[in-house]
Amino acid sequence: MELLNSLKNYKKSYLINDILSGLLVAIIALPLSIALGLQSVPESVGGGIQMGIITAIIAGFCISAFGGSRFQIGGPTAAFVVIIFGYLADPEIGLIGLQIATLLAGILLIIMGILKGGNLVKYIPYPIEVGFTTGIGITLLVAQIKDFCGFTGTGVHFIDKIVAYATTITSFNLATFLIGLGTLVTIYIIPKINKKLPAQFIAIVLFTIVNILIGGEKFGVMTIGGKYGEISASFSIINFGSIASLNFGKIIVPAIVIAFLGALESLLSATVADGMTKLKSNFNVELIGQGVGNIASTMLGGLPATGAIARTSANIKSGAKSSLAGVFHAVFLLIFYFALMGVMKFIPLCALAAVLINVSINICNPKKFIKTGKFGIRDTIVLYTAMLLTVFFDLTYGVLGGFVLALILNIQSFKNPLKIEKEENAIKLQGAIYFLNANKLVKEINALLLENEEVVVDFDKVTKIDLSSAEKLHILMGDVEESGKRVIYKNVSENLDKRLTIYFNK
Repeated sequence: MELLNSLKNYKKSYLINDILSGLLVAIIALPLSIALGLQSVPESVGGGIQMGIITAIIAGFCISAFGGSRFQIGGPTAAFVVIIFGYLADPEIGLIGLQIATLLAGILLIIMGILKGGNLVKYIPYPIEVGFTTGIGITLLVAQIKDFCGFTGTGVHFIDKIVAYATTITSFNLATFLIGLGTLVTIYIIPKINKKLPAQFIAIVLFTIVNILIGGEKFGVMTIGGKYGEISASFSIINFGSIASLNFGKIIVPAIVIAFLGALESLLSATVADGMTKLKSNFNVELIGQGVGNIASTMLGGLPATGAIARTSANIKSGAKSSLAGVFHAVFLLIFYFALMGVMKFIPLCALAAVLINVSINICNPKKFIKTGKFGIRDTIVLYTAMLLTVFFDLTYGVLGGFVLALILNIQSFKNPLKIEKEENAIKLQGAIYFLNANKLVKEINALLLENEEVVVDFDKVTKIDLSSAEKLHILMGDVEESGKRVIYKNVSENLDKRLTIYFNK
């Protein structure tokens, strides 16, 4: 457990850093947890607010306490919203089906960690990562249009939503839109004033007050209380009484999907944290922590959880020193849950929609998507395939479809495997470099860097390099530069050079 590792040589002066960071992240996590809970749970099921916050509290505590990434913050995330909503809306799955599937997913995650499955994330092609995250962002963004504009139409799937909005466009509510727009603009303005301020929390508080002062509900501005009535803070222990009527055949795929998505999202978040701190997460222990977090969350009435990149980044930027910051974040959320539930009913739904629109745009990361699409035709095809399948079907199709296509497009690479020849401080390459062998190359370069201040990599006989490989070499270059050592690439062909210049400053 990284918590124990981070407490070695722990100084008393670190405690205030961890407490303050935990408080700030909790303030950021609170509106996100409410918004994600409401978006994940259909009205027919109810309790989305409580489920979202419970997930952040319980899973957040367990992931920080038992995981393998020092600064990881766990909780509900946008990646799960669409699939959870779909499972809960399916009468053959429903709430008990989702809960049992999440329990099984938690067990699968623990098994994956024990079997060292954390290393498998290294073989997911980079265009797929960018493609499916963009797809998730687009799907979540479209889902917010209803509450942001006050439309009455709704739907489960992407096309259904678009059609519903178009057919009920006359229900557009100007007051709702202006409150939502004001919230969104405020979220973007605050970081320009002070990046350390919790922009989303401040924006929601501000426009909740504005809505109360103008009497927004008489103008048709819908609030949490107006739509869901009185809400109270409580935990709901899982009820196994209805398990006898459950069709277990229907929850096998959901369990696998939740486990796979939880593993992938968490390890990506841990990787981002490692890049920011130059520490090394234990991916296998992280999977075990994620498994424990999902089991505990479900047992107490929460939803599937995973590592949250934005909250993890905020934790690091806030000056956290150990995994205690994540534990404190969960404790503060618990306090907020019981202390503030009475006032949450005044929050306008359009303000929560604005928060998730901001999250959606950050997830899409248009600059990264455009940059990724410029690398090469094969990677571009995989990128758009993963994105479109995620949008029009779901994440499972996006990842699996993209991966199968990546394998098909790399058939020639299979026939021309990478050969690595080492000579003192030099590496000569021959063949194709692609997502299945790039890790081997990075490992060999790192091995030589242990014994040499400079390593020369000869690309003279390299026939192909894909985006996944370029991204890994880019990360390696950044790490090497900070260590004071050098990696030199020579004999790079004109064609390869054009592609590599996207990632390297030549």
